[in-house]
Amino acid sequence: MDNILQITDTFIEENTLFPELISELKQSFSNNEVLVPLRHHHDFPNPKVNSDSTLLLMPAWKPSDIAGVKIVTVSPENSRYHLPAIQGTYIYFDALKGTIKAIMEAKALTVKRTAAASALASSFLSRKDSNSLLMIGTGALSINLIKAHAAVRPIETVYIWGRQFKKAQAIASQLKMKHSLCIPFQPLKRKFQRLI
Repeated sequence: MDNILQITDTFIEENTLFPELISELKQSFSNNEVLVPLRHHHDFPNPKVNSDSTLLLMPAWKPSDIAGVKIVTVSPENSRYHLPAIQGTYIYFDALKGTIKAIMEAKALTVKRTAAASALASSFLSRKDSNSLLMIGTGALSINLIKAHAAVRPIETVYIWGRQFKKAQAIASQLKMKHSLCIPFQPLKRKFQRLI
């Protein structure tokens, strides 16, 4: 266990580039070398909090090469412990020998992959000259979705809509500080922010 690489969400967030990730997903989705069975879903009781939790297992492997499984628990009562309801880990294996190569935190990995898959779909479905984006929602995926879509289209204007105007403002501020795409924003109608 001493030689197992441990990869944090921070490392994934700082070292994952959307153009590269989208390109890798495109290549992986277009061949059948990687086998991805259906997700395993298991509910189990937690009598101490009078609620069920869920265990999700998401395996994939390339025979005689690499393998991995994302393990996620969903515990709706975690707010009692000041923890997110969703907890996850990804274990990366040598498929030939069965040895563990790395253990990764799954939050950033999941967010990056989801955003990249969305942008990959957009690269086939949206016009090549699309230069504006409407982001509906201000959750954990929003910033990465904006960055990913900007990696496949020449996005100049991003509109952010959220149920809470302050959250839309916060996302606009975060993006304008970090990316030339999003420089000072102007308020539009009540729950929108525009990034010019």
